[in-house]
Amino acid sequence: MDPLSYHLLNGIQWIDKLGADEWKLHAVATASAVFFLGVRAAFGEKYGVKWDSFIHASITGIGSLVAIYLSVYASSVLTGDEEPFATLEYCQQPLTSLHRILPAILQGYALCDILEALHLRSKGLGLEFLGHGIGTFLVTTTFIEANASHLLTFTLVMEISTIALGLLKAEFLSDAFKLVAMGMFVILFFLTRIVVFPYIYFKSIVVMRHGYCFPSYLFYISVFFGIFFNALNAFWFYKIVRKVHRKLSGAENALHACKE
Repeated sequence: MDPLSYHLLNGIQWIDKLGADEWKLHAVATASAVFFLGVRAAFGEKYGVKWDSFIHASITGIGSLVAIYLSVYASSVLTGDEEPFATLEYCQQPLTSLHRILPAILQGYALCDILEALHLRSKGLGLEFLGHGIGTFLVTTTFIEANASHLLTFTLVMEISTIALGLLKAEFLSDAFKLVAMGMFVILFFLTRIVVFPYIYFKSIVVMRHGYCFPSYLFYISVFFGIFFNALNAFWFYKIVRKVHRKLSGAENALHACKE
């Protein structure tokens, strides 16, 4: 086992000592919703950062990246099978407790997502954000109820782009750093949502189509929501590219280019 995998697993064992490997996912989702709503109420957008969104993206995005790394580089040592898709192919349990609980954290945060989207809708904006929030809540709920939450964990790598997005209006960053954050957001959005997520989605669908580990309805739900989120990501990326183009052409203020 490589040194990084060793240290990452030691970190996960620390949260396991708190009972993470036995936590009820409904309790995790509820605690997540309470926590993020509390963060929103206490801090709002202090210093120009939506703290509930930023913290959530940091936890789920980085957590998903850790889960993917361990599934690629440590699974053969831990289980004897090569991941990242052995869970689907050989009916394995989640590789670690982190793989299991991350989607429940997302389920809890989806409530914040929906409330934010409803606020935008009251201003005549954000229909796609409402669809994203509702879709996220429905798909996480479905997989958690089917005892298959860990099948969603790799897809949460998309949240990494949201970390950079959350810094675009940060008052404690200089204009130069905000421009760097903008560039990182565009790059990370493209890599995680336009390249990596579709790959994970299509690879998972192929394995699930010929598998027998989970209820058959999960395949059809995965197909539907996969198409929905891929289309939504493509739509958002189109808007981002247009805004960046306007910014480069001088039609829009540089720090306002990637607002959405």
